[in-house]
Amino acid sequence: MTAERIEYDIVALASLSDERYSTLQGRVLERLAEFECSRSEHLQKFARGGVANYEAHGHSRTYVAITPCEPSDIDVAGFFTIGMTSLDLTQASNSARTKLMGNIPLEVTGAYSIAELARSDRYTAAQLPGSVLLDEAKAKVAQARSLVAGRFLVVDAQEIVYERLYQPAGFRRVSVAKPPIGMEDRDFVVACAVIKDW
Repeated sequence: MTAERIEYDIVALASLSDERYSTLQGRVLERLAEFECSRSEHLQKFARGGVANYEAHGHSRTYVAITPCEPSDIDVAGFFTIGMTSLDLTQASNSARTKLMGNIPLEVTGAYSIAELARSDRYTAAQLPGSVLLDEAKAKVAQARSLVAGRFLVVDAQEIVYERLYQPAGFRRVSVAKPPIGMEDRDFVVACAVIKDW
């Protein structure tokens, strides 16, 4: 593998349900079923089994970064999942709450959520930086916001991922998060960004 950036297209899994795309949908689902993410067992399990269930029930929408491989095949280099959540600011300091909420005196509000964001182990950070996947996710959230409003984008992230990826992108720590099953030995945080600040 080279260290050059890969070419990719972002495709919503939901858009592949049309019969015209059944071959592509089958291949994407096959690639997700073998998705490798050694950094996070949780993300790997989600890609391999949780995506379809969450999609089918409308809890979230997953977008895949499809890249060409071999002469006439594709691979899923990464993915992100967007859904809805609530942002609880009761644990945030008064000054942080005021900065985030402005003059709206709410302690809990609705928010968009990046529920999952992962790059396959087959690709390096140079080939597909996490910041690129994050920018793609932010663009999808911005599209949704233009139609239905919304102020915040929330993530639950490992402390180290927050520091390396989300904090430089303008996210602010709000509280400590409960780790997913199987990752109890790692520290997680809830962080949010104000969408209009992009």
